[in-house]
Amino acid sequence: MILDDIYQFLKAAGRASTHAEFSTNYLGHSARYYDYLRCSGAAPSLTALLKLAMGLTDIAYEVAPQLDDTAAGRLAKHVMAQALSRCR
Repeated sequence: MILDDIYQFLKAAGRASTHAEFSTNYLGHSARYYDYLRCSGAAPSLTALLKLAMGLTDIAYEVAPQLDDTAAGRLAKHVMAQALSRCR
């Protein structure tokens, strides 16, 4: 699950130290939302994907002018692609 990779990235970067922090600050849902997704296998909501992509984009632009120049930027593009595929 891409969310697991992103959570590990954010945790290593010191941006989300717990599942609850990731759920609320990056997915925009309750503190147990990420745990629910992991246990149920449910897909994240479109809103959660968009919020996550924007958060990763903000992190990427803090360190580089191009999204592809950072891991956060590449992850943001991947999440945005998932969100857009839901809209088709």
